[in-house]
Amino acid sequence: MLTANLWSTRVDAEGFAESLRYLNPDVVCIQELAPSAASVLEEMYSHGELSPTNDFRGMGIAVRNPAKLSTLEMPHNDGQVAVLEPDDWPTLNEALEIVNLHFAAPGPRHIPSQLAARRRQLAVFEEYLGQTPPRPRLVVGDMNATPAWPLYRRLTRQFDDAHRLVARRHHRTPRRTWGPTHRWPRLLRIDHVFTHAVEVSDLWVVPIAGSDHSGVVFDLA
Repeated sequence: MLTANLWSTRVDAEGFAESLRYLNPDVVCIQELAPSAASVLEEMYSHGELSPTNDFRGMGIAVRNPAKLSTLEMPHNDGQVAVLEPDDWPTLNEALEIVNLHFAAPGPRHIPSQLAARRRQLAVFEEYLGQTPPRPRLVVGDMNATPAWPLYRRLTRQFDDAHRLVARRHHRTPRRTWGPTHRWPRLLRIDHVFTHAVEVSDLWVVPIAGSDHSGVVFDLA
């Protein structure tokens, strides 16, 4: 699986396609999806739900096999939900839910309104969790929160940070995923894979051509 923020229209669509061909993920969860990258996903994947825009609100899930797809209505930016059933995904023993999220950034402009949007998004997501039965679940995306920030800590009350667990297992340090431009070194780890009743066997941070974010690609045990 792959999760990545593509930085909207700044992404190098051809480079993104090359990465997909190399990584060959079965599930792709995208934030800031622009039409150019959506066209790449449409050509390479038969199933999914793509909602591209020319700003930061574009979202998309592309999957190799059929999945039950729905929208999680949230302030600022909607989330997406995909449920993979064993009938369509033979390697699964039971249904797996994947939630693709993009939380509002806490700055640098309009900080009070952005923080309020984050709080509303989190409240809606926690309400959703309270209304749905416990099940194997992945929550992935650009959370705009490092492990030091309150939003991350709230999420880790209910989920495991797969990146941290895998790094500890393999005696390595979790890698940062965001920098101010696509050319800068990565300064913060704000793109995450959270799990409940799911084990990630390995995880890597990979470059995304043209984006200020790196992608996170991972395997399920």
